[in-house]
Amino acid sequence: MRSYPIDTDRVTLISTGTVTPVAKWVELSDGSRRPDPQGRQDTDEHGRGLWRVEALTPADQDDERDKSAVVEILIASHDCPAVGSLGQPLHFDGLVMTPGYVQRKTGQLTPSRWSAEGIRGQAGGRPAKAPQGEAA
Repeated sequence: MRSYPIDTDRVTLISTGTVTPVAKWVELSDGSRRPDPQGRQDTDEHGRGLWRVEALTPADQDDERDKSAVVEILIASHDCPAVGSLGQPLHFDGLVMTPGYVQRKTGQLTPSRWSAEGIRGQAGGRPAKAPQGEAA
């Protein structure tokens, strides 16, 4: 499925203050899958822990539905990403969104999947931009 880059300088994302580790899934002897009973965190191919960062996407002024949404953005990082407290704006590096699709069995639309390389201003990300007229 195609992913679309998102410019976080133009799209407002607001922190909920919630970051959760992604649980590692294991296959049991009966062939079923479930989160690891030992509580281990899933990692990417570079050994970095996977984290879900929760953010609010306010409704667009031109959208007559006037509906905000909560999205979870997947980030790989050795340390827990610092997202601040509720209401702080978030700017991500390498933010992409993969649209949901209609499941054949249920006819339900799956949620969009969001991921990013990191949060701007943190280790591994680009430094935060200073507002114009202020020194960096």
